[in-house]
Amino acid sequence: MKETKSIPAAGIRELVTAVKAQMSGLGYSQYTIDRMDAVWKNLASYCEEHNDGLLTAESARGFVWDLYGAVLGEKDASQNVNRAVHILLDFQQFGMIFKQSHMTLKSFSDAFSPLFEGFLEKQRKDGFAEGSVRTWRSRLFRFEYFLANSGIDRFSQVELHHLNAYIETLAGFSSGTVGGTIKLLGRLSDYALANGWHSRSFSGSLPDVRRTHSYRLPTVFTPEEVERILASVDRDNAQGKRNYAVFLLVARLGLRISDVRLLRFDSIDWQNRRISITQKKTGVPLELPLPDDAGWAIIDYLKHGRPETDCGYIFVRHTAPFDALKNSFRETVVKAVQKAGVKVPADKPVGMHSFRHSIATAMLSNGVKLTEIAQTLGHTTPESTQTYISTDTELLRQCALEVDL
Repeated sequence: MKETKSIPAAGIRELVTAVKAQMSGLGYSQYTIDRMDAVWKNLASYCEEHNDGLLTAESARGFVWDLYGAVLGEKDASQNVNRAVHILLDFQQFGMIFKQSHMTLKSFSDAFSPLFEGFLEKQRKDGFAEGSVRTWRSRLFRFEYFLANSGIDRFSQVELHHLNAYIETLAGFSSGTVGGTIKLLGRLSDYALANGWHSRSFSGSLPDVRRTHSYRLPTVFTPEEVERILASVDRDNAQGKRNYAVFLLVARLGLRISDVRLLRFDSIDWQNRRISITQKKTGVPLELPLPDDAGWAIIDYLKHGRPETDCGYIFVRHTAPFDALKNSFRETVVKAVQKAGVKVPADKPVGMHSFRHSIATAMLSNGVKLTEIAQTLGHTTPESTQTYISTDTELLRQCALEVDL
């Protein structure tokens, strides 16, 4: 049986040279190699400054956080950086490069296709969403690649130590990804036993890695940080004009990004400076005053940025066919936060929702009642707004109840 072997300790620049040679042999394009190499050069300089030129998981995490304000393994604007770092760590520890399956692979090999495709079809029939099935397909591609490089050419050869070895390769990913993958392998093992692909199931022997559900305080920007983030948006181009107007509607009014994406021309009463929508999440109508800066930003976008299109929504994509926006703007926010020099703790997520938390916190600090904040944010009950109290320690003290002893 072919064993995976770690690469002997070497300086990071030697490691990069070896990885580039293997990537070339595997058929990666020079463009992809150069794109990875741009990250590796920065990583090498970082390791030489902080870790005597040696790459470790700890130095990799420090590199991603210090330079990008992100966490290694989390999908965000630094996804390409994470990919480059993982390639080096995988090659250093396992002597192989895991292909970026969802982009480079289109189908399973003949040896594993009947089992994997049958398993995925069973998940569809059991009612799982197509998006979940796509995620599982991508994870199975990676698993198949590991098996092939371990000398496994049929699933009946898989033993528990193979599965545990594969789980070790997930060490750099989030607990959610690791836990989800282990559950996937367990269900696959059960399916393989039930359909004659293996003589036993390993589902009861796999480690139990649970995602931590402890409550994380939401990301909150100070009013000064909000202005710095808004100022960081480049409004000299069409897409920047769109993003700036979108940011203002969320930052000034606390609108959900889902409602901003669906904003129509008849949603705005320009004469009375009002926005009227029916919220996508709750189905409840909401009417709010239109701030002057947000109004002018929308006008600037409509006159000088919006592509020619018959789409009925105000904000549209800037690539053909110029239809409705679909993304969550998370990566756009992350880039703006980084450009503005706003540091966010590693355990706090960043996205458009951060602006909602920020405006609610500012209102709380100014003494606005929860009922009024709930009305502004479009919450159906004040209880939904109480999450925002946890962002302010002083407000928590004020809301504490006396306990009779």
